[in-house]
Amino acid sequence: MSKSLTITFDFRWLIIAALVLAIGVITFLWRPWESQFDKNARTVEVVGQAVVKATPDETIFTPNYQFEMTNKDAAIAAASEKDKTIVGELKKLGVTASAIKSSTSGYRSGPMMPNQGGDTAVYALSLTVTLQDAALAQKVQDYLVTTSPEGQVTPQYGFTSATQAKLETQARNEATKDARKKADETAKNLGFTVGGVKSVTDNAFTDYPRP
Repeated sequence: MSKSLTITFDFRWLIIAALVLAIGVITFLWRPWESQFDKNARTVEVVGQAVVKATPDETIFTPNYQFEMTNKDAAIAAASEKDKTIVGELKKLGVTASAIKSSTSGYRSGPMMPNQGGDTAVYALSLTVTLQDAALAQKVQDYLVTTSPEGQVTPQYGFTSATQAKLETQARNEATKDARKKADETAKNLGFTVGGVKSVTDNAFTDYPRP
């Protein structure tokens, strides 16, 4: 007469036990409860710097136009007509509608003395034209000069979001290398070696891009 014994294992529990054991071994070897740095170790602080250069790929025009009339509705109508005319010509040059933003604001200006006459309606039309095409930007500037804006038609130059992010990454990479180089030179001059990094402060861009 023979007997057989069947034992069934749930391998899921076996896997869980193995993972718990592995985590325990890693934690014991790592010893997170102990300081990773010698309390008597010397600390050197350095500041890494980097300057990156790139050709601006964004041009922004912000022309303004002012309309001063005794009649408020007439001033608003004049600003609206000016807006329509300029936007229409910009589109003919190849500027997309999404690249053009306009706004109109105004107020009534009363006389400083009783005998100086009635109120005056003053309305201002402000346009913002954002371009990434240098050739088109030149055409736009040449046209805006002919529209009798308030002041000069001098654009602002800058970088698109994608270019800005790329430059920040490049600058951060060069700045960290510069910091490490300074730390190694300081340690060498003082007769010790640099160990692990204790802390890092990333100030990102502390200055605006200057084209």
